[in-house]
Amino acid sequence: MSYATIPVAPELTVADYYTIGEHLGVDPVDGLLSEVAGAANAGLHVISVWDSKEHHDRFVADRLVPAFQLAGIEPGELRFTDVDVDRIYQRDC
Repeated sequence: MSYATIPVAPELTVADYYTIGEHLGVDPVDGLLSEVAGAANAGLHVISVWDSKEHHDRFVADRLVPAFQLAGIEPGELRFTDVDVDRIYQRDC
């Protein structure tokens, strides 16, 4: 079953998101189906949809945490909403 996660990082900005992206590199992320990111009053929101929770967890451990460390960015307190996805709709662009 597909899996989505929505972390909210009150202390991070869209600029931090791009900095972390630079440290992640250009290699494709295994299992990532879709991602959107933006800022709101509560901070940075990143909504990602994955093939499975296992894909997400492996990405966080193997790539995301090291990217934060390389960038010297502390994510601060994160609030998560996790969703088991029953349906994905994506418009062709």
